[in-house]
Amino acid sequence: MKNGYFAIELKRAFFSRNTLISQLLIFACIFIGSFEFIFHQYPGVNAIYLFMYSHSEGTSAILSLLFPVLVSLPFAASYVTDVRTGLINYISYRMSRKKYLLIRLLVNGLVSGYVIASSLLVSFIIFLLIKKFDVSVVDTLNIIVLRGVYEYSPVLFVLIMILNSFVCGVVFSTLALGISTFINNHYLTIVFPFAFYIISGTLLFQINKFLNSAMLFDLEYYPDLKISYVVLYDLILLIIGVALFFIGAAKHAE
Repeated sequence: MKNGYFAIELKRAFFSRNTLISQLLIFACIFIGSFEFIFHQYPGVNAIYLFMYSHSEGTSAILSLLFPVLVSLPFAASYVTDVRTGLINYISYRMSRKKYLLIRLLVNGLVSGYVIASSLLVSFIIFLLIKKFDVSVVDTLNIIVLRGVYEYSPVLFVLIMILNSFVCGVVFSTLALGISTFINNHYLTIVFPFAFYIISGTLLFQINKFLNSAMLFDLEYYPDLKISYVVLYDLILLIIGVALFFIGAAKHAE
């Protein structure tokens, strides 16, 4: 049943109403971030420029602010739903609880990473079409940390940013899934990653600026940011999310 259940849950997650809503909201954020430049022929505004302004560069790039909520919307509250409906008890008779929890973690991470990465990829393709595949290097963009990659291949730079968005989706939705086993509330589960995001940028930032989780999504957030810091922070948050999930699930099983 393990493989069959995994496929069922994957389909349930990818084709759910919440996933569709999440993807539409992400597209809306991308459009808002790039709206100023899409319909105007400003000098130097090409596909890379539009992507960065919709991603995190401009003041209207609300995706970089709202993504923790948007990636948690599709499936992070699914465990709460299973507990409330009693479905988890039904599943426990047919497969081990450990397998169920692992599948829940995998599906949640995959759909959350997919929903934001695929939206950014599709948007970039649209930007390419609008700007007639102009991907030349634009010096007005604030790209420092990955400057070498950007100058070597702007398209590779964009793909790295998209891949990073997938990782962020996995990390923040796992954090939400983990906390859901303790708060047992759909809405608070989805909002929690955003609350942490804000706290990290205000309180934790006072301890060390590299505790600001905004740098996880925007790799150009700090000029002196090292990718190793991002990887370590992602790993720590992912471990915390997984640990919370298993500890909370064990509490419910007692």
